[in-house]
Amino acid sequence: MAGENELVEQIEYLKNLLETIDSRMNLLLKTLEESNDTLALLKDTDYEKSKDVKISIGSGLFSKAALDTSKIIVPVGSGVFIEEEKEKTIKRMEENIQSLQDTYNNLLKQKQSAQNNYDALMYSVQRAQEGNR
Repeated sequence: MAGENELVEQIEYLKNLLETIDSRMNLLLKTLEESNDTLALLKDTDYEKSKDVKISIGSGLFSKAALDTSKIIVPVGSGVFIEEEKEKTIKRMEENIQSLQDTYNNLLKQKQSAQNNYDALMYSVQRAQEGNR
């Protein structure tokens, strides 16, 4: 009986772990997508030539503006921002994207390992149930 309870607890733990990993992977995918879109915009020089730039000022209102794309204001943490050259920002974004991709790949490996363990436990339970018949 104690062995069955441990098995059930392990199965529940792995099931919850798989759900947590899935949530983190989905969040990472959204962040990766946004980061890739931002990087593509930074590399695209067509938007710099646009004369018709509108900036949201809130409540659905916009103001016309001129863009200065030579420097980008970048968050560095704790509510602190710095101004840096566009090329440096592009390099920073590429590094961030690579880090996000590495994290995603690590989560994928963790998920595969947890899924294999979960499947093995479920197989053991099924075999035990068949043996009890």
